[in-house]
Amino acid sequence: MIKYSILIITIIITLFSCDGRYHSKKQPLDRVAAKELLLSFTENVKYFPEEYTEFTNDTILSNGYTVKIKNYSDMENNVLQTFKTSTTTNKHYFREVITEVEVYKNNKQIFKHVLDDAFLSLSNTDYVLNQVYIDEIKSLNTNTLHLVASACIPRTVSCPVYNIAIDPEGEYLITKI
Repeated sequence: MIKYSILIITIIITLFSCDGRYHSKKQPLDRVAAKELLLSFTENVKYFPEEYTEFTNDTILSNGYTVKIKNYSDMENNVLQTFKTSTTTNKHYFREVITEVEVYKNNKQIFKHVLDDAFLSLSNTDYVLNQVYIDEIKSLNTNTLHLVASACIPRTVSCPVYNIAIDPEGEYLITKI
């Protein structure tokens, strides 16, 4: 019985002597970093846009052009931008935007294309197509349809703008503005 009493007293003394004085002087972030757990908790992942988005724009011009523009987010392809802030690694995924354009002249389809990096001849695949819109004033003045397409590298100021001129026969010319 004395052996059990000595064993129990030894266990109790051992447990009470482990009061954490060594860890009390460390910051919580230092303790997590020492165990290399910090790497698993400090990754911030975001998607832009977060969910599927789609919008369409149908326009009828007085010079006989009808334009249908459909934009939607590609949920499979994206551009990754990675950057660090103090101890956090941020991963921002910018989803590609797919733009389908159909152009009619006097109710006859003359142009149907998907506007993407290949169509705009972009050599850098980090570009994300932002917007495609109709330059109505230029289209009415020249009797050709003028579309303006903007593509940007996310988180930069590199945003080339392209003019797509479509004549009444459906031939197009792309120029960088």
